[in-house]
Amino acid sequence: MIASSVSSGLTRAEFTCAESTRAELARTESTRPRPRTVRRWSTYNLFRRRAEPDLVCAVPNDFPVPAFITGEAWTYAGNIAAPSEAPPGFCAEIAERGAETRGFHLFHQLPAAIAPEQVWRAAG
Repeated sequence: MIASSVSSGLTRAEFTCAESTRAELARTESTRPRPRTVRRWSTYNLFRRRAEPDLVCAVPNDFPVPAFITGEAWTYAGNIAAPSEAPPGFCAEIAERGAETRGFHLFHQLPAAIAPEQVWRAAG
């Protein structure tokens, strides 16, 4: 008589398959991106293109500077340490997505908004 060491009623192949499925699920759970509950503001270094001053590249402080930034075509233009310091045209959510996929975010800096009273003075 042959004794079975599997007491769950599964054959050895079924048991092995169940174990590998369980291991795959555990591996997937650990690598799946989880939604952030607390967002921290990342400091961004800004680089401006010399030939097109409105074109700006934002790179998170803890990311490497992209290779295309090196050389004479770009110049360091400061950093953004808080959302209130962001130049017009910079969107933090889009910058974060760009940084996650490419490591940087390119955007056009928009001209500063003119206060309504300045428009009236210029018109009259």
